[in-house]
Order: sequence, then structure tokens, then C-alpha cells
Amino acid sequence: MLFKKNLLLQVFLLWFFSLIFTIAFENLLTYFTQLSKYTILILNALLMISMLCLVNHKYKLTKIFIRPAHDTWLDKLVYTIPIILYSLRAVSIFFDEPTLLCTIANRIPHYLIILLVVVTSTFFEEYLVRGLIFGSFLVYFKQHYWRVQLSILFSAFIFSLSHLMNLLNQNPLQTLSQMIYTFGFGCLLSMLYIRSRSLLIPFITHFLLNLPSFLDNSSLSATHSAAPKSLIGPVCFLIVFLTYTFIFINNDEEQHYQF
Repeated sequence: MLFKKNLLLQVFLLWFFSLIFTIAFENLLTYFTQLSKYTILILNALLMISMLCLVNHKYKLTKIFIRPAHDTWLDKLVYTIPIILYSLRAVSIFFDEPTLLCTIANRIPHYLIILLVVVTSTFFEEYLVRGLIFGSFLVYFKQHYWRVQLSILFSAFIFSLSHLMNLLNQNPLQTLSQMIYTFGFGCLLSMLYIRSRSLLIPFITHFLLNLPSFLDNSSLSATHSAAPKSLIGPVCFLIVFLTYTFIFINNDEEQHYQF
């Protein structure tokens, strides 16, 4: 029990440190250097990924699964559907903004940098939240009957809570809307991680979610668009995410929980 508590404490400290370090590091580089905001984001994400990998390698906090498992047709269907839907959402931006493709073609180096921002920042979040935090909750609740469900909910809550830092540059309603959406989306990503036994699947899904906003207006957040007028949309998405997650996660499918 002491090992489990220490494990959870270490991961929580890593999470908290990553938030503080990100804010401090990005602000310091912005103030003291002439680096672009994109370069700063990439450097921060790469540095944090390296530090998390080193800490996880040294202290064996949790095992990170990268190679997809030999899945059944149902497993493939479960995690392919969200990828397809978010792919369609990403492609739809070119129908909404017909000139965007020409803009990208004329500014390829700029958009390659943006693409690198999305890749590095998304992988950092997935490595930390789905890999370390979710993995640690699975260890902590190992003997609990609702081990997987509790791990999904708690890690999604941490994922949602991380977005509180966006209060620094957006209004409270927008932040609350984002937190509701990301809580449900975090549950979905954890379920996809279990179903595929690969961090690549939630990474791809998360990447596809973030990509359109970055391409559309070079925003630094997938939800830094116009402020929502109500919370109805995020709550509806939350219901859909939770329903999909807990339909395809149950205690009868133990082969998915050998983490």
C-alpha cells in the first residue's frame, strides 16, 4: 500500500511540476529571447517528454505501451470509429475555408512548424496523462473491482484540471466549457488506450482533435476559438463520450486490463 501511495504521489508531483514548469519556461523564453511562440512550445514539449522518459526509466513508475496489440475486429472497430470521425472533422476545415489549402501551400515552412507544435505537445500530454497518470491509477486500484473505471475517471479529471491554466488567456466560461469537453474526451482516450494497448491510438485521436484549430487560425489551443454561449454543446459531447467509453469497457474483458 505504501508503494502505491508513493507511486501516486510521485506522478501527481510530476503532473504539477509539468504545469508549473510549462508556464514558467514559456514565459521566461518569451521575455528573455526572440524565439517565436511556436519554437518555444516545441522546445518545452520536447524537454518535458525527455524529462518524463528519464524519470519513468529510472523509477519505473509505469509501463508505457507503444506497439498495438493483436486486436479482435471489435477492438479495431471501437478505436477506428473515433479516428475516422476526427479525421473527417479535420478534413472538413478545408471545405469551410476553401482558401486554406492554398495558404498552406504558399507557407509550407510555417505550417510544418505548426504541425510539429501539434505533434510534440499532443505526445507530451498523452505520455503524461494516459501513460504515466492513467497507468499509475491502474496500479493503485489494482485490487479494486472497479479498477479500470476509477482509473479512467480520475485520470480524465486530472486531464481536465490541467486546462485550468488556460484561465490565464481566456474567459471562465470558455475554460469551463473546455474542461467539460476534455473530461469526456479524456475518458474516451483512456478507453482507446486500453482497447488498443498502444499509446499511438489515443495520440492519433488527440492529434486529430487539435489539428484543425491550429491550421485554421494558428491558435495555441484546440479550443481557443470563439467563446461558447452556453455549456449545452460540451455537456452533450460529455454524455456521448461517457456512453461510448463505458459501453466498451467492462469487467468481462480482462484481456484488455493486463497493464
